[in-house]
Amino acid sequence: MEARPNIQEYFAQVAKALNGNAIEYTPIMSIVNLKLSNGNRSQNVSGFFKQKEQDWILMLSSKVCLLDHFPNVDFKDLALRNNKMWEAKAVIHHDHLEVSAACRFKSSDFDYICNLIMDIATIADELEFKITGKDEH
Repeated sequence: MEARPNIQEYFAQVAKALNGNAIEYTPIMSIVNLKLSNGNRSQNVSGFFKQKEQDWILMLSSKVCLLDHFPNVDFKDLALRNNKMWEAKAVIHHDHLEVSAACRFKSSDFDYICNLIMDIATIADELEFKITGKDEH
């Protein structure tokens, strides 16, 4: 098994390619903060590597909101949105609504991962604004 890829170095490259900022969260998790196309909003996408069999899976996610603060989330609408999304999906993780995706790292090229990260950020920001009316994450 190959050594765990360095998420800090990888997200620094992603941040540079997407004109964002890389933030070391923990030694094995990093965050990229991205300015979105409208210019007034930004979104964080976190990432870490998880081992699966003989491969490393890049796990990506972006927080939308804490569900306890927004009890009227329309879960049917989220399920319908999930059906229209390709790689990214709306999920619940530790009482947060998030947008997440994962990919096999060795078989995914850099441009694909950059596009996936940008999709996650854009979808999470759209949901965040629709649900909260704010730019929090």
